[in-house]
Amino acid sequence: MAQFLNAVDCLLLTSAHEGSPNIVKEALACNLPIVSVDVGDVAERIKEFEGCYIVPDEPTFLAEAVEKVLVRGKRLSGGYAAVDELSLAKVARRIQSVYERILF
Repeated sequence: MAQFLNAVDCLLLTSAHEGSPNIVKEALACNLPIVSVDVGDVAERIKEFEGCYIVPDEPTFLAEAVEKVLVRGKRLSGGYAAVDELSLAKVARRIQSVYERILF
């Protein structure tokens, strides 16, 4: 997936329903700019990144935001660090610590 995400200029997410879409986290890990409708936790995930946009679910707004990304012509800065906390090893350690607190 990383190879595909590194070959494109923007992630466009137009889902009607999402929780915490993995594709957004994968795009951030590749420092890929994101244009999305306000769905799931996407707004929270991308709020700190210049070059990412949350827009209404209307073709004109989506197209304008994608155009902004393309004109800007830059990858994100720090996207990987923002999702590093979600790595399998770090999540596993947090879950383990919860069980340890409960059991001991």
